[in-house]
Amino acid sequence: MNAEKILSTEQLSVSVGHKILCSRLDWQVAPGQFWCVLGRNGIGKTTLLHTLAGLNRPAGGRVLIQGEDIQSASAQQLARLRGLLAQQQADAFSSSVLAAVIAGRHPYQFGFGWDMEEDRALAMQALEQVRMAAFSAHDVMHLSGGERQRVALATLLTQDPSLFMLDEPTAHQDAAAQIVVMELLRRLPPQKAVIAACHDINLVARYASHVLLLGDGQVWQGSTDSVLQPEILQAAFSCPFEVVENGSRRLFMPIAGVP
Repeated sequence: MNAEKILSTEQLSVSVGHKILCSRLDWQVAPGQFWCVLGRNGIGKTTLLHTLAGLNRPAGGRVLIQGEDIQSASAQQLARLRGLLAQQQADAFSSSVLAAVIAGRHPYQFGFGWDMEEDRALAMQALEQVRMAAFSAHDVMHLSGGERQRVALATLLTQDPSLFMLDEPTAHQDAAAQIVVMELLRRLPPQKAVIAACHDINLVARYASHVLLLGDGQVWQGSTDSVLQPEILQAAFSCPFEVVENGSRRLFMPIAGVP
C-alpha cells in the first residue's frame, strides 16, 4: 500500500443540528484504496461524505486533501482533486448525454476551449466504460434513474479526480449494472482512491478493500475482512448476522425474527 495520503481527517466531528454523527475521527485514505462507508439508514453517511468533500463545514477537527485543509482549497483545485457523485441527478433543462459528460472537463478548460476533440474522445471513452455509449445523443431528461446515474458516473470519470467520492453509486441500478459500476470503481488506476457510501453489505464485501462502519456513537475502520464481522455488524445495525460461505466469498445475512 502506498503510504501517501490522498485524504485524511484529524479529530473530525460531524453533526446535524444537535445530533453528533461521528466524533474525533482520525482516518486516512491512500491511493489504490476502495473505502465503503456503511451504516444503517439515517446514520449520517451522506452528511459525512459531503463533509469529506468540503461541502459542509465540520463541527470539529478538519479534513485534509493531499495534506491541505479542504476548506482553504479553491473550487477549481477541489474539482481536480476530488469528484462527488450524488445519489440523484436533478436536470433543470435538456442536454445530450455527451454534453453532460463533457461537462466533467470544466476544471481543465480555460477561455473558450470548451468542446475540444480530446474532451469528446474522453467523454465517449467514459460512456463506453459505463455501457452508455449508445445513448450519447439521447436527452438526459428522458433517461431512467439508473441510466442517468451511470451518465453521472461517466461525467465523474471524465473529470478524472484523484479521489472518487460516491453516494450510493449502485442505487437505481439493476443487478448487472451494479456489477459494472463496482468493477469499474475497483479497477481504477492505482494512483486513484474511492470513498463510496453504500448500503449493500455483500457488494461491499465483494469489492471494497476497506470499510468505515458508522454506528451510534462508534466508528469501526480497517480492511474489509477485519470490519465485516458478525459481532461488529450486529453492534452497528442492531440485528444479528450469520455468515454463509459461497465458494470463495462470504455472504452476510441478517437473521430475521431475532431481537
